Amino acid sequence: MNHPVISIVAPIYNEEQGIETFIDAVASTMRAQSLPWELVLVNDGSADRTLELVRQAKTTCPEIEWVDLSRNFGHQAAVTAAIAHSRGDAVVVMDADMQDPPSLIPKLVESWQAGNEVVFARRTDRAETGLRRAGFELFHKLFRYTIDFPIPPDVGVFCLLDRKAVEQLNRLPERNRFLPGLYSWIGFKRGFVDYVRDDRAAGTPKQTFKRLLKYAVDGVLSFSYKPIRLLGWIGLATALASFGLALFFLVKRLLGQEVAFTGFTTLVILISGLGGLILLAIALVGEYVARIYDEVKNRPTYIVKSTSLDERHE
Repeated sequence: MNHPVISIVAPIYNEEQGIETFIDAVASTMRAQSLPWELVLVNDGSADRTLELVRQAKTTCPEIEWVDLSRNFGHQAAVTAAIAHSRGDAVVVMDADMQDPPSLIPKLVESWQAGNEVVFARRTDRAETGLRRAGFELFHKLFRYTIDFPIPPDVGVFCLLDRKAVEQLNRLPERNRFLPGLYSWIGFKRGFVDYVRDDRAAGTPKQTFKRLLKYAVDGVLSFSYKPIRLLGWIGLATALASFGLALFFLVKRLLGQEVAFTGFTTLVILISGLGGLILLAIALVGEYVARIYDEVKNRPTYIVKSTSLDERHE
């Protein structure tokens, strides 16, 4: 095939019920355009027939390229692999569950052709309801005030990256990745395309609460020192309050005034509160140290088991 001008890349994990719908939607959208394209799908250790269905689809849609990882490395690692295996002059990064609508791709491409090198798909609303929606909204509101580096609100992995931006993104070595932040960190001229995030076309969400919590923690700790600085200020305030209290009792004693302290409950509360605060501080420092340890080990972000290119060479 010709060198693709547009690469659409997506991680896939147990998407057996909806992967064909996604492929058909992308193919239908891109065939209506006049630009060569490819669809790069990274199988992140699926346990169902996802990869088999992708292979079958490739027989009728040669624009499909697939990458099979050796196990499940997580969403951000799979997206990183997808971006690294793209060849296009512009790369559209999205999820394969149809929450990121393929119909938006032409607008992203139009913004890129207008000169923008990183085009964010910005959510104006989302289909999730209940606790999941409330959790997302709370995270984005708190995230704005927590991070040190400015990241546009209401954006995720869904975006378009110029080849220059992709090359710089591929140079970043960190393992605990928060891609929406990295999109902003690399710089380049930015554009925005607004959309409403749909519900999944099929299946259940693959991002569990535990994974979403880790994703949120990675986002905060990768782009902010405010949590540890806040603990420093709390520690300073506690030390000053303790010094003031000690000075108060010392003055009382020097003036010959007895200070009877009979509140055992108060003493227990103070010791428990300070002990909990110390443990919290140690845990937070431990999170930063654990990330340093991950980087020092220098393990790869993902391991590729096989690709569609390998099959062509057999």
